[in-house]
Amino acid sequence: MRRLLGILLMLPFTILLFLFLIDASSIEYVWNNGGFDLPFFYRISAIWAGREGPLLLWVAMLGALILIDGEQHPTETDSQHQFRLRLLIGFSTLLLLIALMLNPFRATPSDAITRPGLNALLQTDLMVIHPPLIFAFYTLCVGVGVHAISAMLLAGAPARDRILHLARPALLVGTLGVGLGGLWAYTVLDWGGYWAWDPVETGSLLPWISLILLLHLRLPKGMANEDQWFVGLGIVPAFFAIHATLVTRANGVWDSVHAFVAEGEIDPSMGPIQRILELGFDDPAGLEVHLYLLIIAGLMWLGTRHFANTEEQEWAPLAILVGALIGSWMGTLEVGILAGVFAFLLWNQRAAKERVIWMIAGVMLMLFSYWAFLLEMIPAVIGMLGFLSPMFLLGDQEDPPLDWTDGRWQQRVVVWVPLAIGAPFLLLTWLLLLAEVDGTNLAWHEIFGLPLLCMAALGLMVYSWRKVVEPHLIPRLLGGMIAFSILFAAYVGDALPGDADHLLSEGITRGMIAGFALPLLLFSVPPIARLIWIRYGEFQLRRKPLQLRRMAIHVAHLGILLLLIGHVFTTTLVQRGDPSHIVMLAKDTPIEHGDYWYTFTELTATSSDDDVWDEDVGDGKIVVTVEIRKEADGEIIATMTPGMLRFDEGGIPARPETDIWHRPHGDLVMIFDQSQANELYLTSFMQQGDSVDRIRVVIYDLTGSHLVWMGWSLILIGTALNWIMTPPIPKEEEE
Repeated sequence: MRRLLGILLMLPFTILLFLFLIDASSIEYVWNNGGFDLPFFYRISAIWAGREGPLLLWVAMLGALILIDGEQHPTETDSQHQFRLRLLIGFSTLLLLIALMLNPFRATPSDAITRPGLNALLQTDLMVIHPPLIFAFYTLCVGVGVHAISAMLLAGAPARDRILHLARPALLVGTLGVGLGGLWAYTVLDWGGYWAWDPVETGSLLPWISLILLLHLRLPKGMANEDQWFVGLGIVPAFFAIHATLVTRANGVWDSVHAFVAEGEIDPSMGPIQRILELGFDDPAGLEVHLYLLIIAGLMWLGTRHFANTEEQEWAPLAILVGALIGSWMGTLEVGILAGVFAFLLWNQRAAKERVIWMIAGVMLMLFSYWAFLLEMIPAVIGMLGFLSPMFLLGDQEDPPLDWTDGRWQQRVVVWVPLAIGAPFLLLTWLLLLAEVDGTNLAWHEIFGLPLLCMAALGLMVYSWRKVVEPHLIPRLLGGMIAFSILFAAYVGDALPGDADHLLSEGITRGMIAGFALPLLLFSVPPIARLIWIRYGEFQLRRKPLQLRRMAIHVAHLGILLLLIGHVFTTTLVQRGDPSHIVMLAKDTPIEHGDYWYTFTELTATSSDDDVWDEDVGDGKIVVTVEIRKEADGEIIATMTPGMLRFDEGGIPARPETDIWHRPHGDLVMIFDQSQANELYLTSFMQQGDSVDRIRVVIYDLTGSHLVWMGWSLILIGTALNWIMTPPIPKEEEE
């Protein structure tokens, strides 16, 4: 029965896939997005270019999850197994019903004449791969969540193994999917970079961070059952996977470059929840986003109920409601709800360390909400004092004084640094996303988020110093590194490459943030690299999977450090959209910009009717030849050929084509902006290349860009090896 249901859930997408492959233009959804002239794989990717196709794709993947992970696990009771399957089937059925209400198989109207076709920006190879991987990532996160919910509501054996069973492949698929999205932006789109903190990007990052926290969960002694925390945190990846889908699908709520399917005008004075509610229930699209909102509310209620004392669980909905009322009074509904949840959990905890956790969570919520401009200063300060009040009102016995020079204490601390640093980073990033309904503010993420990640890097460093550095020296070394980073930021930061002297905020330049982060990140790399070498030696000596897993984990850690260093160079230090990156080039005239001289020498226009046409898509193409020299009259050291593709049908007449010069120390990216590409449309159509004697290009000199892709590759290798080397029924081993 389970297998039959899984196959039935996959059937509608399979039918739609067949219709796109044969280009059944009598179906309106195929008429609007497909085309027989599209390459074979682009006809497949056209399925998820609209609103109906992605839903059916997600339903099909949930059906596949039922087939793959539908068997009863060794530590799972019959009731938990059946309940988990009912949750998956129920969620899949609701999505399927909404997809069918959108009527993806409706007939094309008889008066349809002009065929829109696949959006020009989506006619790329990465469109074939990236969206399915992201939906597979969300599917696995939902799988992690339903394992946690079944353990949360039904008694049974510890659920840690069942949760990690799906969390590991989910992290691998998420790393691949999010990374390929960055590669798409970097190599195809006219962003000039791989990451821009766009709401859809940020939304996809949140479940990835949640999985990192789950896989690194270690609790200090004296806290509650660790399995309780695994179960509670197990619903967080599902929560943020649904949230990310909401961000993507509720177009008009978040202003995103990914919003290819518009939903209409929304009152800009409203917050996210009010905007979603404003969409109404009049059509399937409104029902869909309200379903996601309802699921998010249900998961929040379950999490609140789970961490509350048993005798007080029934008060969880009231805490959320009171928080919502307070949030409405403060003008920020979302912060009020979270404050109500954290306050409720703080006041009903009996153990001191649990109270400390929720106290810190509440204080950080108020502080981060102020940073994100979700709260004014006075409500934020009042909220922080309210969360700190138990420290003065409750007479708990104090813990022994901390011994910063004790090596055992240091190592106990660093094993839960990922949770202690990662959880605030997750909360901060989420609050910033809630504040970015009207546009991304990259500065907030860089100013507030990057220093937090540097603290996590220091935790990795201390872990790698075990049995190498004397414990009493570690506090001095860390203090010295932080002091050096502050001085480096103050005196050298603005001299770093890129747009280091550009302001991120009042009095804070990009170079200051990068100058603080880079030394700490660079200091962390050698100790982790050394630890990988040691683990590799242990594996060579014993040839046991455990040694390979330990090495793989540190390979992933090194990858994260390298990616962050590359991020500082290519994102923190680069102000995209700034006019200083725009260069006007007159034909055969050397123009100096940055470290090079650029000469525009030729413009070639071709059409799809020409014999030399070699593109899979488009109706015309322009390629511009730009020679690069170190001196105005020196030798040519590189030739770049940015261009544009012309599309005679559809909403976008031209698509910029990026060219990248791969240098040992980093890439140089040259692109047309969208307006320049559109200006060349007529030239492409008329094929009058000689008539153009001046062009405008955007140039980004990205020092250290290779580190981004090297780091991403190491994260993939490390997570893949860790997953493959993990036994089916994990033993009690360190991660």
